[in-house]
This record gives sequence, structure tokens and C-alpha cells, in this order.
Amino acid sequence: MDYDGGMTPLASHDDELYAFATLADLPEIVRMLQDPAVGRWLWFCPATREELHAFFEPLLQAQARALAEGALPSAALFVVRDREGTFLGQGAAVSVAPSPGGVELGFQLPRHTWGRGVGTRLGRFLRAYAVFTAGAERLEGHVLAGNEASRRILLGLGLHHEGTRRGYRLKEMVRHDEDVFGVLVSELPVETIESQARALGLRRGRV
Repeated sequence: MDYDGGMTPLASHDDELYAFATLADLPEIVRMLQDPAVGRWLWFCPATREELHAFFEPLLQAQARALAEGALPSAALFVVRDREGTFLGQGAAVSVAPSPGGVELGFQLPRHTWGRGVGTRLGRFLRAYAVFTAGAERLEGHVLAGNEASRRILLGLGLHHEGTRRGYRLKEMVRHDEDVFGVLVSELPVETIESQARALGLRRGRV
């Protein structure tokens, strides 16, 4: 049966539902991020439960306020679940302050979803939301060097490898390179993306 735990889907693709994340989703998000296999490729992990709550709670509260006012959040955080309510991951489309019209895409998936195409579909949803709903003019993404799974997803979304920031991230007292990806929306197949957005049930410029 369909998930009836209070989640209001923003969009759907077959058996996957996408919704704005809420504080009720935070325990599952934290549990995922504390898995060492997931945190391996995240510069801000490992992190304690308290640290993750301190980071995410203000973002989720700000998002809830924006949505209550009928506005799009500048940092949009999403969860994806199946129709039984199983948590499949989280994604984000965050406005880039120094780049008007720029939106950074990000995503994390629990181990049980790996290899099932969830990340590819979540990436397409994020791209459709950023372009169709939020009106992005440029997309970008950043991954720790060596994260081939995320690299493939970003390339599959049409982003280009724009360079590597050497030793940019400090993780567990070790400096790591970070790969930077980006693309102008005008260089993407916008009509295809808009068609995907409508198929997902997204609306232009509003939720």
C-alpha cells in the first residue's frame, strides 16, 4: 500500500516518492550519515548525532517557515521513500549565494539502495526541481575525489568536471581533494528536463 505516515509527496516516479524533508525525517537521515560506508565520501563525516542535529535542524526549520509562507526555500532538502514508506535517501538543491541563479545539487543514499538506480533517479528529480521549479540558470556539484558513484551521477545529469580543488576538504585531520562539476542550464536539454518535471508532477516556480 502507499505510504501514509504523514509525508506529502511533492513528486513521484513509479514507486518512489519525493517530498520536502521535515524534522520527522531527521532520525533516519542521521542514521544513514552515521554509517561509515556512507560517511566515507562526506567531508563533514564522521559526525555525532548532536552535530548532525545542530546542522540540519535550523535548515529544516527555515524550510518549513518558507513553505508555510508559500515560498521556495533557498536550501531545499528532500527525502525519497518507496510507497511503503521505506527511507531511500536524501537530496538537496541549494542556492549558491555568490552565483545568482546558481544551484548546488547534493545527495546521500543508505547502503541498502546502492546499485538500484535510486541515486540516478534522485539526481534527475533534483535537476528537474532546480531547473523547472526553482528556475536555476546554473547547476553545480562537489564530491570528494575518488567518489566515482556520485561522479557518474553528476556527469549523467549533464554536468562537466570543471576542476579539482587540491586539499580543499579537511576530513579526520587529512586534507582531501574535491572535484567540482558544473553546467549552464542553457547547455542542457531543457525541453527534456521540463518534460521530466511534468511527468514527476512538479510545478513551475511553486510547490
